Amino acid sequence: MHILMTGCEGMIGSRLSKYLEEKGHRITKFQGDVTDEGAWADHYGHSKINMIIHLAALAGVRDSMKYPDKYYHANVNGTRNMFEFAHDALVDRVLYASSSNAYEWWGNPYAATKKMNEVQAECYSGIASIGMRFHTVWPGRDDMLFRKLENNKVTYINTGHTRDFIHVIDLMRAIEMIIRYFDKVLPEKVVDIGTGQSIQVSDVAKVFNFDGTWVQSNPIGERIKTCANIEWLKKLDWSPRYNILNKEHHVDYTP
Repeated sequence: MHILMTGCEGMIGSRLSKYLEEKGHRITKFQGDVTDEGAWADHYGHSKINMIIHLAALAGVRDSMKYPDKYYHANVNGTRNMFEFAHDALVDRVLYASSSNAYEWWGNPYAATKKMNEVQAECYSGIASIGMRFHTVWPGRDDMLFRKLENNKVTYINTGHTRDFIHVIDLMRAIEMIIRYFDKVLPEKVVDIGTGQSIQVSDVAKVFNFDGTWVQSNPIGERIKTCANIEWLKKLDWSPRYNILNKEHHVDYTP
């Protein structure tokens, strides 16, 4: 399958593009800024594109509260351009990155933009699209919990917070399953991608022998608990292989 992928320089995209190529797919990496209509125009000359995987976005709750306009432009306008290109280039299958934050979309600007992406998808009835609500992917970026714990850069832990931590390899396995069984998954317009298990953040910190401050506060805009509904994945006989609490599983998939 020929797939046009945005966000190939990011933490997920750089790994996913390699992973899917190893599975036999042809990946064309989007070049340029997704908010620039001209950058999309440069891709009209390619051979038939069977699917777009749209990962390019600004992520992060806290920064979105500082720069809401920047997040709206990147995430909403960029996604609009993607769908317009798909419509004009006759690409009838799209996977796009949403977020578990969309469950509480009112909590912060990042969450709101991801919910807007799901609404945008409904406006393009001729395109079969599936939104992927990623849960907490690890090892993740350098500014995310796992890497910060690994690098001893965490100063405090919220003892009341729990997260559904999914390893990047399990995430890629789930995405590849969507591609393979797209028509079976499609009745679901939006799907969770996680493990179905919510783990105390404090338990993760203990694995790293965290010796900083323990707090019970809840920063504005952040969710207290996340847990993916993976019934759709179970129907495809998928189950996670990695557990963040098992130090033997602390590996990465490098491009």
